[in-house]
Amino acid sequence: MTEIAPEMKFSAVEGIEVNRVPDGAMVYQNERERVHFLNPTALIVFELCSLDKTAGEIEAFIADAFGLEVAPSEAVKECLASLLDEGLVVCAPSSAAP
Repeated sequence: MTEIAPEMKFSAVEGIEVNRVPDGAMVYQNERERVHFLNPTALIVFELCSLDKTAGEIEAFIADAFGLEVAPSEAVKECLASLLDEGLVVCAPSSAAP
């Protein structure tokens, strides 16, 4: 599994078609001719990747959205790693100055 640090940012890969369905989304990768199903939580994580959010911010958003007292860090990291492994998102370049 890819190591996900809280400060890492992600972005969606070009050429992905997202079709919402009642229990999540069907995501089609044109380049790889693959279809993926994202459950509602994975869809939220995927969409937050395109909003310049860090892994830590995504964890906090999920905790707030579901009324959790503790952020589901491991679950979000696993979801991000899966999205990376499937080629739906990529690590965004760091905006921090050297």
